[in-house]
Amino acid sequence: MPLVTNDIAQARAAYAALEFRSQAAEQSSATLKASLDHLSATQLTLTKSIGLQVQYTTNQAQINGQLAAQQASQILPDISLDDFIGALGLAVALGEATMPDRAISSVSVTVQSYLTLTPGPAGGNQVPGFRLYQPELGSPSALTTTSFDLAKLAPPPGTPALRNLYSVLQDMQATFSDDFWNTFSSGSPPTAPAEQIVIEISKIYANIGSWSFPYIMQEATTIAAMETTLAGLLGSSVPPPQSNSFSATVQALSSMNASLASRTKYVAGDLFALTSALDATTRSANTLIP
Repeated sequence: MPLVTNDIAQARAAYAALEFRSQAAEQSSATLKASLDHLSATQLTLTKSIGLQVQYTTNQAQINGQLAAQQASQILPDISLDDFIGALGLAVALGEATMPDRAISSVSVTVQSYLTLTPGPAGGNQVPGFRLYQPELGSPSALTTTSFDLAKLAPPPGTPALRNLYSVLQDMQATFSDDFWNTFSSGSPPTAPAEQIVIEISKIYANIGSWSFPYIMQEATTIAAMETTLAGLLGSSVPPPQSNSFSATVQALSSMNASLASRTKYVAGDLFALTSALDATTRSANTLIP
């Protein structure tokens, strides 16, 4: 179409096309502006949302850190290091006590666990302990490996070696099997305490696979009660010096049993002391046999 025309029809057609294009441009501009406004609003919303998420993440990280610190401070060991070593020593001593012809000179142990700290007695210095692995405590890759070597020291020169509990009970059984001790009886119907001691020791041997210190202590208390009855039956059958000596050793055994019964934790030394006390009553009782 020519740019300059005297034809009114052509001029009207050109103007209509121009007006259509102008309206289309205005509509596109309005659409574009609406899109820009929408994008701006969306961007503002996203910016605020990201800001809130960042703030939440920061706050949550602080809260999680505080909770983790609180949980760490509240996680107590399953057993303290001292108690573990004491229990281990007692377990080894009990095992050795079942073998009259064997001795355990040393033992090595390796433990995988968490190492934790707990306040000592009366709020004293913190003491280390073991916390056995549990899923809620984290990855097992964080477990610590701890090794121990326990060795039994020989007694000083000139000091008798500690006797084995199995052997001590054997000697006690032989001593109270003697006819001299079977002459004493009490109760109605009459029973012989010496014979009861022999039977009780047989029960101890029958249960040797389940020896524990509380069980040994219980049996020592039973034997001490029977020996106390025997000490009261001696009367004029034995001169006072010998009978008094036997009564004293039996009383010492009873006192030791009472002292141990008031405690909840035991170590190897308690087993050795109880074994010596049982042995002392046997040696004293053996001197009374004609």
